[in-house]
Amino acid sequence: MGSFAFQVVVECPLAIVFAIYADTERWRNRNLFGDIRWVQGKPWEEGSRLRIETLVPIRSVIDQVVLQFVPQQRVVYISHVFGVTCETSVGFVSSSDRQTVISISMELVGTTSRILGFALEPAIAKATKSFFDELRRECEAAAQAAGET
Repeated sequence: MGSFAFQVVVECPLAIVFAIYADTERWRNRNLFGDIRWVQGKPWEEGSRLRIETLVPIRSVIDQVVLQFVPQQRVVYISHVFGVTCETSVGFVSSSDRQTVISISMELVGTTSRILGFALEPAIAKATKSFFDELRRECEAAAQAAGET
């Protein structure tokens, strides 16, 4: 199918950004998500599985498998939805004491049915960017509340 990559600059220390990102409970029933739960293994352990319900652009269930988890550095996972497999890499780098750069790249393979009525790759890219924009807002609010900005 294709791939995409982008970066998000967050005015917040790396430790706070990573803690908020990794807190799956925080994202349940918020933004574009419905239910989120670990269904196999321990949270963020390599090989563990996460089931994510999305609400937009249409309701779906995404199954994710954690491939790599290096706290405050990198998360790599495989996702399966609508016959498409996505490998996502999320990197975290502290650019200063108060700023973090998140690099996101995603490779998509597979084909989807035309029954969806829209192109899936742009919808996945838009939803992914929306999540990371929300993450940025959450982190910056937390940093401000903690006096970190």
